[in-house]
Amino acid sequence: MTENETPSAHTSTFYEQTIEPWVERNGFAHWAMALGWVFVAAISFQLFGAILQVILIFATSDNLTDVNEIMSVLAEKVELLMLANTIAQFTMLAGGTFIGIKLHRKVKENRKFLRLQKGENFAQQLALTVLLFLVGFPIVLFLGWVNSFLPASDFMKQIADQSAEIIASLLRSENGILLGFLFIGITPAICEELLFRGYMFRAFEKSTRLITTILVTSIVFSMFHLDVMGFLPRMFLGVLLAYVTWTSNSLYPAMLGHLVNNGGIVIAAGFNPELLNEAPTPDSEMPWLLIAISFVLTPCVLYLLKKFRSEIKPLPKDV
Repeated sequence: MTENETPSAHTSTFYEQTIEPWVERNGFAHWAMALGWVFVAAISFQLFGAILQVILIFATSDNLTDVNEIMSVLAEKVELLMLANTIAQFTMLAGGTFIGIKLHRKVKENRKFLRLQKGENFAQQLALTVLLFLVGFPIVLFLGWVNSFLPASDFMKQIADQSAEIIASLLRSENGILLGFLFIGITPAICEELLFRGYMFRAFEKSTRLITTILVTSIVFSMFHLDVMGFLPRMFLGVLLAYVTWTSNSLYPAMLGHLVNNGGIVIAAGFNPELLNEAPTPDSEMPWLLIAISFVLTPCVLYLLKKFRSEIKPLPKDV
């Protein structure tokens, strides 16, 4: 911008704050720092969540003397377990996001960096995102079936079974569907999207190609859940979430898509609990016609999302 130009109020307030990011000042790659920071946030989340669960259990129970009693109370008070998980997500994942972006940003505007904004064709992007996660769900089922052919240790299978039992216990409790929608639907839709499609996606964009950004963030997103049994379907969901973030240049469609997926599963399992015990196996009967239709319709929706792609500024290199 030359001295003779008169910038708009928005442009001057946005770009006059431009600074050299801490990552660049210290010779680090944006992608490497983001990968390390996400790892730190994930470990902190697990540790803080576990500590908080124990604190809540002891605060609401009497005469706990050994580990077996603690585990028994956890099984009975699954709401406390999920509450601790939710607090840990908002503290360590969402909170860690707003700390981590300070290392990468050029402009002191968190919302711009995280894409907490409405891009062009925002309504169309939201509607197409909902449609994408509805028509793409049979592919998720198919990938779960493919995943069942991959080797998994008894320990990983046990973890998956325990997770399913925790969700089932929550849904059987009073107001279970409402609590499940809050703990499993809304909370991850906000906190995980801030960390992965907000912070990590933007940081990777600043130093790698788009395809690399989408694939790596989706792989890390799936690994974060520590569920080998669901690695492929969750990675696919991560790709879809990353794609709608890119086409909309907004984090809100990804949050909505995440909520549609998780919230839809909660509602379906709330009315039909047997679904949680029907993890795909190599012998499972699959809805092949729906899967075939999904493989046709999903690319069509992806095309429409790109057609209505937002060109909103600023670009990743400018944020």
